[in-house]
This record gives sequence, C-alpha cells and structure tokens, in this order.
Amino acid sequence: MLKFRSAPLVEKKAHLRLLKLAGSSAEPPPVRRRLSPEGGHALEILGHAIEYLADEYAADPKDKGPLGNADPRIEAIQILKALNRAVHFSGTEVEPVFRRVRRWLLGSRIGSSPTT
Repeated sequence: MLKFRSAPLVEKKAHLRLLKLAGSSAEPPPVRRRLSPEGGHALEILGHAIEYLADEYAADPKDKGPLGNADPRIEAIQILKALNRAVHFSGTEVEPVFRRVRRWLLGSRIGSSPTT
C-alpha cells in the first residue's frame, strides 16, 4: 500500500519565508466563508458535476483538437465553475479567531482611524 507524505508544517513555513525573501508575492491566506446548508449542498452537487464532466472529457479517446475549446463539455465545465464561484462568494466572510480575540482584547482601537 502506498503511503503519501505531506510536507511538515515547519517546511511549509520556511518555504513561504523563502518566497517572501525572494520577492515573490505569496498567496494571501484563504478567506473562510459561512454558507447556508443549501449553499453547501449546492457546492457539493456542482463539484460532483464538474468532476464528472472533467473525467468524461479526459477519458474520451477522440482527438480534442487544439485545447479542446470547441467541445461543449468544456463550455459546460466553465459554466458550472462560474456557478460554483458565485455560490462560494455568496457566503459571508468569517473573521479568523485570532483577529476576533485580538479585537475583543484591544477594543475598538484596531481598524479604527484616529480622530482629530
């Protein structure tokens, strides 16, 4: 049985530090979103549909031409992915726990502009 090993957390942090030192812009941390049960179910269904079409397209032995953009399955995948993003972004952003605790401890000083 194959065992897959992921990089330890220390290596990942070191990798991000190297990217910052090299001047590369690392991706910002992902934003968590809170979805309704219906939104979560919609994401699940859309994900399965995208996966099914992508697998069907990849397993098709016919010549797909240059980049395969003429295939209607590609257009369907793109439409489903756009719907997936729309459902995802419809959820409300959840502030990370650390920021909420810091804001609670420090009061309203964080994020407020000084008044004159």
